[in-house]
Amino acid sequence: MDKVEIKAKVKEILAGMFDMKAEDIPEDKPFPEIAKYDSMRALELLAKLENEFTVMIDPDKLYQMFTVDKVTQVVEELRHAG
Repeated sequence: MDKVEIKAKVKEILAGMFDMKAEDIPEDKPFPEIAKYDSMRALELLAKLENEFTVMIDPDKLYQMFTVDKVTQVVEELRHAG
C-alpha cells in the first residue's frame, strides 16, 4: 500500500467518524477545525487505524496525528518499519 492509498483510507475512516464525504476532508487542516474532535475521538481514530493497517501506534504519537497528512505520515512510517 503506497502513500496515496494510505491517505485515501485515512480520509475514508475520518469521513465515517466525522459524518462527511472523504473528498470534503482537507488534508492539512487540524481535525478540531473540521469536526468535533476530542480525546475520545482521538482514541477511536487510533483503534480504527490499528485495525485497518495492522499496526501498533504508540498513544504518545496521538499529539502528532492532528491532520490527514500527519496521520498518513505516521501510518506510512509504521508500515515501512514493520
